[in-house]
Amino acid sequence: MAVEILAPAGGYESLEAAVRCGADGVYVGGKSFSARGAAENFTAEELMRAAKYCHLHGVKLYRAMNTLITDEELEGFADEVRASAKAGVDGLIIQDIGAARIAAAAAPDMPRHASTQMTVYTPLGARTLKEMGFCRIVPARELSLGAIGDICDTGVSTEVFVHGAQCVCLSGQCYMSAVIGSRSANRGHCAQACRLPFDDGAVDHALSLKDMSLLYHVDELISAGVESFKIEGRMKRPEYVAAAVTAFRHAADGAERSVLAGDMKTLEAVFSRSGFTDGYLTGKVRDMRGYRRYEDVNAAKDVLPGLAALYRTETTCDVMSFDLDVKNTGSVLSYTTKDGFSGKVEGIGGEQAVKRPLDPERAADNLAKLGGTVYTPGNITVKVQEGLTLPVSEINRMRREAAAAADAQRIAANTPSYRVNDFAYSPSGERKVIKPLLRFMAYRAQDIPSDTGADLITLPYWECERDDIKLPAQRICVSFPGIVTDEEGLLRRLYALRERGFIHYECTQLTHLGMLKKLPHIRIHGGSGLNITNSCSLEALKGLGFEDATVSFELKAAQIAALSHPLPITAIVWGRLPLMTVRVPPKGKELCDRTGRRFPVIRADNASVIQNCDTLDVMKSADLFGAEYACAIISPGEDAKDIERRFAARESLSGKGYTNGLYNRGVI
Repeated sequence: MAVEILAPAGGYESLEAAVRCGADGVYVGGKSFSARGAAENFTAEELMRAAKYCHLHGVKLYRAMNTLITDEELEGFADEVRASAKAGVDGLIIQDIGAARIAAAAAPDMPRHASTQMTVYTPLGARTLKEMGFCRIVPARELSLGAIGDICDTGVSTEVFVHGAQCVCLSGQCYMSAVIGSRSANRGHCAQACRLPFDDGAVDHALSLKDMSLLYHVDELISAGVESFKIEGRMKRPEYVAAAVTAFRHAADGAERSVLAGDMKTLEAVFSRSGFTDGYLTGKVRDMRGYRRYEDVNAAKDVLPGLAALYRTETTCDVMSFDLDVKNTGSVLSYTTKDGFSGKVEGIGGEQAVKRPLDPERAADNLAKLGGTVYTPGNITVKVQEGLTLPVSEINRMRREAAAAADAQRIAANTPSYRVNDFAYSPSGERKVIKPLLRFMAYRAQDIPSDTGADLITLPYWECERDDIKLPAQRICVSFPGIVTDEEGLLRRLYALRERGFIHYECTQLTHLGMLKKLPHIRIHGGSGLNITNSCSLEALKGLGFEDATVSFELKAAQIAALSHPLPITAIVWGRLPLMTVRVPPKGKELCDRTGRRFPVIRADNASVIQNCDTLDVMKSADLFGAEYACAIISPGEDAKDIERRFAARESLSGKGYTNGLYNRGVI
């Protein structure tokens, strides 16, 4: 099976550019639930038009409904799923596990693709999502070629990003824009805070990465089993789409290296950040930083006119043959296409010629005028009863109607049909007004006193392996690394911890769940990285065997309090929130932004955690969340005993260096 070239389209002109330059699929966003909320995006009517245009050309159309949703949006999400089904969209790209359940209920036959925001790194993670009903996986962008191949070997359909912007943070785990700018990337309004100057003591744009381009690795990715090459860029102009689709079309079709080198120069000119990187794929992650400079912006003006010319005219994808039979009793134009579509158009009868009869060759020339359609002319035969003529206008009308009828047949043949269901979400579970129990999350075991009264202490697995750990295993929740690069090796270490009596494990990505299913008799706790923002997601976790879950700190306190509780929930009430988990590590122990704010960097296994500059402290309001558990994040060197005392007294600190987070102001 040939690899799919999957193009982005923020608006209709970009969609035409993608199709006319050779894309096999296009993904778009609607006016709601799109992770690119600032793009032009598509109304319901525009989505229908886009689907018809794509299906006319034999191209797939996917809709990205890849934002987190809240309880008050569940019904609206179901409505948009049904509208997508009515339009004949070929599949939905989804991040939110609750939203996936809604989509399955509203349009059960409609394919669901797991967004890269679901943070899938490993084969077991991919299999878990397949078991959850996803037919295609978009792995995290931070994977090596070997890791991508391992996922493909599972037989799960895999869609891999091959070109475009990439965040320094792990896919689906970025909260910097939300926390410091009140604009949530998970809600479609990323402020691109990582593109701003952040000084790590070595470079002044420590969080800005070059764009990815894997153009020279196409053959390797095809050999690995990748089924779809995904191009990022729904916020980019149509010329960018044309350039990227053309380049990867050439590469997938086996173009010479010299052709690809020319394409790469064009791609750099139309948009780049100091060139491109393939660092994640090759494992060379040290030299990936870059940001948009004046010369990068200025380079585009020379290539834009030529790129616009690539999609100015309609492209053809079928061959149409005609057989015109003109008699005095009526005319019939029969058509057939190479792709197997056929039919007849009836016309008026021929009239006795006053001067000269209809010339079959001239009639054939008129029938061959298929410009502006998706057809090129094939065999054309014209039979005319002796002495008759037929107006050219009638021949043109029949040709136009034949093309339109074939168009309708092509669209119908390529448009899927789905069952749709009425959907009314009824939360199960009941919210209880209780005083929450305190839990700790720490990076080091030494920061938690052995006599702590905390209900549960979450620690990294490597801290749990220490021989000198004094906390009892039964009260420790084992957490995973930010990036899983050796699934089998990590699973062996988890087995060893289980044998030592560790029964609690934190799942912060669905990647982790695949491994946890292998461990016997354990208790699974959902971490904040699962991005739980609605009651339906909590129900999904309950069905997957979770005991409880930490809800997203991007929610307002009132939204958390309104959640139903199919399982117990945890709200974070203290600590430096993790803004990013990064694989490309900053040099120093902290980052400094242009305002002078300092963001601590915690080194953790094969990734680093960038913490907020201020400390969250809402312990005074801990009872207002309606949560069964309250979590305090303990940074290295902090006095956990004092934090425990202040939690018991519901005593919050205030002033410079402390924040209420997003619980009051929320995000857009």
